[in-house]
Amino acid sequence: MGLPTRSKLGLGRASRTERDAAGRRGGVPAWVPMLLLAIGFVYVLHELQDSAKQHGVGRVDTTRYRIHTGPLYFGDAWRNRLERILRRTESIDLADTAAIEQIVDELKTLSFVEDVRPPEVHWPDGLIFDIQLREPAACIRVGDDFLPVADDGVVLAGYSYAPHEIYGAWLPILGPTERLVPTGPPGPGDRIEDPALLDALKVAGSMQRNLVPSEQKLLGRIVIDASSPNAPDGLPGGVHIDLEGKRRILFGRVPGSGDPGELPVQTKWRAIVDAFDPEGGEPTWDLLDVRFDVPVIHYRPEKGDGS
Repeated sequence: MGLPTRSKLGLGRASRTERDAAGRRGGVPAWVPMLLLAIGFVYVLHELQDSAKQHGVGRVDTTRYRIHTGPLYFGDAWRNRLERILRRTESIDLADTAAIEQIVDELKTLSFVEDVRPPEVHWPDGLIFDIQLREPAACIRVGDDFLPVADDGVVLAGYSYAPHEIYGAWLPILGPTERLVPTGPPGPGDRIEDPALLDALKVAGSMQRNLVPSEQKLLGRIVIDASSPNAPDGLPGGVHIDLEGKRRILFGRVPGSGDPGELPVQTKWRAIVDAFDPEGGEPTWDLLDVRFDVPVIHYRPEKGDGS
């Protein structure tokens, strides 16, 4: 389904000086030939469309298409599902509004599609669908696999044996996985309802908004756990982030909680990034507490240190 270059036909308007001059000369008002030109153009366009239909040009081969996503994430699993809809249709008459609407309805059923705007028909053989995609913010473990999750809690298509890598960084995992057991493993299109998992998703969303991919990559694969209301010291705000190498970050309260005295999330994420080697070296700490103005870091004993 080719996407032709958009163009616009501009029907200009005569200047006031020209209109006045025409009136003084007793000539034909400027709008008369313009109106005739517009009517003539509409007639010719109508004839061209009828001719295209008669010769079968007004049909779109839906197996020939282009997907333009720009910088947005669009995984292979998403592409496969989209292709399945288009290839099943094979071709469509541009005058068949019911068939076009059926494709729109099918596209809206895809878990990663948030909205589909009214399609644009470009004679003689073009059709454009403007699709708004959901953006993965985290992922959840489903059995031995992982599925991405959007910021609004919708589980997206795309099973993977490892956490998804988006824009060069791992998506955080929402935990603990046991929170999913009571309702059973979710599938694409389901919506997460568990409060603790939704709180963990808020933390994941704040990370996506405050850290660029290169900074997120420093953390490696992480699990965000917001199931505890209190931290180990008994203070409110038990969100913690578990990293590879048995490292843990005490994050505090869920972003947006509005509790007095809570540090801004931007300050917390900046403290987390500062605790890592920008060159990607392995951290020398096992616990990082970013709940306070001055982060608390518990370093690991050096090798050979008997303490």
